[in-house]
Amino acid sequence: MPAGRDPVRERRRMAHLDRLGVLDTPPEPGFDRIVDIVSDICRAPIALVSLIDTDRQWFKARHGLDATETPRDWAFCDHALAAPTVLEVPDAAQDPRFAGNPLVVGPPFIRFYAGAPIRLGDGIALGTLCVIDPEPRPDGLDDRQTRMLEAHAALVAERLQLLAANDHLREQMDLAVRVQTRLVDMAATPGQAVQELAHELRTPLCSTMGYAALIAADQRLPEEPRAWAGSIEEAGRWMLGLVNRLLARPRHTDGPLPQVIDLRQPLAAALRLVHGLSLEAAIQLEEVSAPGPVMVRADAATVQQIAVNLLANAIKYTPPGGTVRIDVQNDAGRPGFTVLDTGPGVAPDRLGDAGDAILGQGAEPGVGGGSSGMGLDITRRLVEDQGGRIEIGNRRGQTGLAVAVWLCPAAS
Repeated sequence: MPAGRDPVRERRRMAHLDRLGVLDTPPEPGFDRIVDIVSDICRAPIALVSLIDTDRQWFKARHGLDATETPRDWAFCDHALAAPTVLEVPDAAQDPRFAGNPLVVGPPFIRFYAGAPIRLGDGIALGTLCVIDPEPRPDGLDDRQTRMLEAHAALVAERLQLLAANDHLREQMDLAVRVQTRLVDMAATPGQAVQELAHELRTPLCSTMGYAALIAADQRLPEEPRAWAGSIEEAGRWMLGLVNRLLARPRHTDGPLPQVIDLRQPLAAALRLVHGLSLEAAIQLEEVSAPGPVMVRADAATVQQIAVNLLANAIKYTPPGGTVRIDVQNDAGRPGFTVLDTGPGVAPDRLGDAGDAILGQGAEPGVGGGSSGMGLDITRRLVEDQGGRIEIGNRRGQTGLAVAVWLCPAAS
């Protein structure tokens, strides 16, 4: 155990870990790729993303090691938390700090260790990206290997923060769903209670959007995480717009006044909004678009809202490795779109249901356990507000559900 842990920094470090919510989460391909890469670069048989908890070190990603955690008192990475740069131990058996360590005298028989701290923006280290070799290395890593280990540790920190921001946004979207459900049921002029609900939603959404905007604008970061942050910010703007539209809706409205729009545009925006959900669930998103404009008479924001709900529900019930597809159609002057998935589908005797019950398909969700959509009943109401209709059926010749939405052509 390193001497003299700073209790203030330790409290801040644990607060960061708690906020990120990463401990004891399942393996994720992005982190697994990083340890595979640094293992190859550093020519080390073991590479780990190690996060230091109160009394243990837990491995978010592992290459060449079966264990998922060890006691913190055994952790080389605990010593690396306070290191200004990469901590290297050329031969642990000859180092008085580690010579009697159970991980040195027993499996995996660590001799060489190099760990780069995983630091957040305020400089607090949560753990390390480390490489381990059962053979001593008197010369340690070369300059290139050291730079690459540090660079990939920074990527781990960025990915952790982006995942936390995405989770935060999804929580706020779920909150927005609950708020809208209540508003639809109230069917009344917004009053003080609704104003309070809207304020409750706006505050965390604005926080998430601000955080995402900072990441998206940071030119030091790679393009991919900045693009993810931009998607999070876009989703936040959409949700704020949704709340504003709900609050502005008059008491006896039949829905937004329809306008003539190209159906492809709100559907493309909806696909961007659910992209993060599909990545997390290991689901392939596909779009089959009409060759030219598909003009309909509808409110663009409402159509986008309908598509987000149907896509999120399809992702939720599709097993990892499956596909969710949206087809844009304009056959014989009948414009609309269909969301198709490769999930379990629905029992034939339940296909007549038009409400929320059809979403409880009796299968385990493909994405966690929480709901990602408002429910088909509210979606149906939104479609009908636009003068359209919704059709539900199992896919022909294969498993999965097909939900079609037909809208009014522009000439109607």
